[in-house]
Amino acid sequence: MPDGDTGSITVMGERPAARLPGIVALFRPHLAQLAHGTGWLLVTNLLALAVPRLVNEGIALVEGTSERGGSLLAALGLPTGRLWPVVAGIGLCALLGAATRVFSRVVLFNVGRDVERELRAETFAHLSTLSPTWYRLHNVGDVMSRLTSDMTNIRLLGGFALLNALNTVIVFAATLPIVLALDVEVALLALAPFPLVIVGAQLTARRVFARTREVQAALGELTTRVQENLAGQTVVRAFSREDAEERAFAACNLELRRRALRLARARLAFAPVGGLGALGIALALYAGGAAVTAGRLDVGDVVELSARLVQLGWPMMALGLIISVFQRGRASLLRIHELLAAQPDIVDGAVARPVLGVVEARGLTVEVAPGRVGLAALDITVERGRVLGIVGKNGSGKSTLLRALARQVPCPRGQLTLDGVDVNDWHLGALHLGVGVVPEDAFLFSDTLRDNLAFGRPDASAAEIETVVDLCDLRRDVNALPEGLATLVGERGVTLSGGQRQRVALARAILTRPALLLLDDCLSAVDSKTEANIVASLRRGFVGRDGATSAPTLLVVSHRLSAVREADEIVVLDAGRVVERGTHEALLAHGGLYAQLWGREQRRRALGADV
Repeated sequence: MPDGDTGSITVMGERPAARLPGIVALFRPHLAQLAHGTGWLLVTNLLALAVPRLVNEGIALVEGTSERGGSLLAALGLPTGRLWPVVAGIGLCALLGAATRVFSRVVLFNVGRDVERELRAETFAHLSTLSPTWYRLHNVGDVMSRLTSDMTNIRLLGGFALLNALNTVIVFAATLPIVLALDVEVALLALAPFPLVIVGAQLTARRVFARTREVQAALGELTTRVQENLAGQTVVRAFSREDAEERAFAACNLELRRRALRLARARLAFAPVGGLGALGIALALYAGGAAVTAGRLDVGDVVELSARLVQLGWPMMALGLIISVFQRGRASLLRIHELLAAQPDIVDGAVARPVLGVVEARGLTVEVAPGRVGLAALDITVERGRVLGIVGKNGSGKSTLLRALARQVPCPRGQLTLDGVDVNDWHLGALHLGVGVVPEDAFLFSDTLRDNLAFGRPDASAAEIETVVDLCDLRRDVNALPEGLATLVGERGVTLSGGQRQRVALARAILTRPALLLLDDCLSAVDSKTEANIVASLRRGFVGRDGATSAPTLLVVSHRLSAVREADEIVVLDAGRVVERGTHEALLAHGGLYAQLWGREQRRRALGADV
């Protein structure tokens, strides 16, 4: 990414992520909703707090003693001295508490879902700004794992963990003063095990966090293997590698299980610690019994105190689960941060005018990897509407030139211009609108043939689609399909042949009426005659957006020299450098590398091999 104000950087008009949101930042926009849910949670706990007091009053009525802390029924203006109001009050608190508990969960769980949705949308938008280079270096399966399972962990952090954490705070803040007010000595003895629970939780948290990151990494590896195997099933079967791939999958699956069990053991380590809350109840009964004997407490007070310790016990027991969910969410958020921290190295420039199609390179040198040069000191000029053929051996830099023009790889400033403007100064939206790229590996979406053709121009008319179908020699193929243009082509166009996919991809690019068309060996799967006919048709031009017929500037990369035979100029690349240039006849007369490649192609053709 270039130096300067990163806040002004855009890619296709989209701003890359400018922040790595922490947990607090994720929930800050939802403070009103959190306050609403917390309010229902407070009501729920207030109703729960009333129950032990009502039980105490009921026991006092049965025993004929007076309430030491005063009557809750009397404070509420309800009848006292009779048992039925106590029973009715307990039932009413239970019913209202159940209702408010549902409301609190609906509100707070929805906060988690909103956070998940917003963060996923932000991450997906950011991913759309990253360059092809980034995607070549990262596994799609791992990215998918982060956008699915990691987002789920963050949702649970914002729903389950948040609700129970708030509930724990409320319960302790409300219950501790009441317990201490009943009897300080008994309360302190009963609460003695609780600090051990907190210490145990702290010790467990670090291990759970580390184990969680290990599990998420293993899940990413497993997702990658599944995605690659499903996408490459035809290759796996062609080489009879099913058993080997199943063994590799089993190994990944076993590793995920091993790491998941380590996480489970780390979480289970807290279980005995959480059980210390029960010890507090036992101590309360022991010390409370002595207090009753001494006359400091009534039986009802001991029952109330024990009931309130039970209310404290559940948050203690749930603390281990809360920690586990929190650490999983925290680890997942760090994995999302790794995606958001990646910044694009190809960004919008300021020029957003229509492309005309004049290409000029002066000393163009492009690195395809650190220390590995794809193009070296390349000089070319292609006027508007002209055709440049680019040939050479594999790895000679042909595709790198097209990627540089399409801004799919970083390009040094001052070395490559389009219409006299440095390619780095073009807005990517305008550039992609005026430059059509057709790669050799045609990617189609799991949609109808018509929608794939109109992907770049959803508003294209039926007549325009029919025109590109004919231009790309797809008419017979469309007529042979069961539903014509409405036929679903399957994932990546699996129901079509390689040649059909390539011609569909070419038609898709042509339909956008680009001023500059880059063909990267995109017809290698069709016969040489069809390829030559399509290139000739493109050279004659097509109707542009203004209604006028114009020929695009064509840069044609092809392993078949016959496809570029009629080009205005042919450049021959070797190891990223231009070693020959000229017309077909001139290059043959020169007797260099082009002549050798041509002779090899003609010999193969004579032997009956279509090249």
